[in-house]
Amino acid sequence: MTDLLPRFLVEYLNKQDEKRIREVNDFLKKLTERELSLVSEIAVMGYVRGTMAPKGERMPSSAHVVTEVVMAAIHEPDLYPNIAQLSGRAPEVEEE
Repeated sequence: MTDLLPRFLVEYLNKQDEKRIREVNDFLKKLTERELSLVSEIAVMGYVRGTMAPKGERMPSSAHVVTEVVMAAIHEPDLYPNIAQLSGRAPEVEEE
């Protein structure tokens, strides 16, 4: 694809990507370990739920998305232990 774009444009876009990555890393460095864990857990579940959305469907409201993502994370306590702890839902222990 880079063959289709002028070199200066590819370089500019690469620099913009690097800038955005630095901004994200700077933001994440400001978080406590706990905050970083919470952001990570919710971001992963948001991504998972987003990939499951039917194509062409209208985007739901922010409140609906937050509810769906948090609900999904709460019900997977072994994968999202920080969310489980805050919700009062301890990870289930498998019996042997």
